[in-house]
Amino acid sequence: MGMLVIAVAIGLVGGMISFLVAEEMSLKDADFSDIKDAFTKELSLDDSLSKYGTIKYMAMYVALVFIIGVIVSTQILIPQGFSLGLLMAYVFLPSVIGSLVILLVKWRFQPLLKLISSFMYGAGYMTSSAFAIAVTHLFLT
Repeated sequence: MGMLVIAVAIGLVGGMISFLVAEEMSLKDADFSDIKDAFTKELSLDDSLSKYGTIKYMAMYVALVFIIGVIVSTQILIPQGFSLGLLMAYVFLPSVIGSLVILLVKWRFQPLLKLISSFMYGAGYMTSSAFAIAVTHLFLT
């Protein structure tokens, strides 16, 4: 059980660091009026990726969490032979804890943006870490 705690800690710390770096890089030159266009206009994928840095940095965050998930899965989770419930603990615990930390730390400043940021962290972490575990188990077990 101690190895699961280490895996969850690696996932949480790695996910939080990569998310905060990606978030700060995306907000560096952000024009929040551009975000409105993403919902009101039909844009091609190339236009979206070039115009909105947030999409690029969110993809970078998902890729980094996927890499962390593959490393944790191949080095800790698969060798320990964890059951599906414990694998899901690795997926959901860092997601929930990280989302709550983002909400609690940054709630006083722009609460709506931080709520969106919290959901983006949780959804991105769950998606990429679950996919990483599925891919590694498919190819390695």
